[in-house]
Amino acid sequence: MTLTLIISDNCAACERAKKTLRKIQLDNPHLLTEIVHINSFSDRKISITPALLINNQLFSYGDIEEEKLSAYLKKHSEEETRNHPIYIK
Repeated sequence: MTLTLIISDNCAACERAKKTLRKIQLDNPHLLTEIVHINSFSDRKISITPALLINNQLFSYGDIEEEKLSAYLKKHSEEETRNHPIYIK
């Protein structure tokens, strides 16, 4: 699962979102995360920052609600485990 945070300059909410994303990543080391400046982001449908995308789908704008994101990640990681079981010989 990939989390992409779109940020811009002089954005206090972007700084808060970066801190939250780093904390989420520490709690979920299997996640891939990236922080992209809006000027370098090719999808022009995103015009508000911060914007959080999960697997290239918009999850939220503004401050990241850590509890909501954690619940989403937990639910979807359980679904991925059910859909793609790991077999150990």
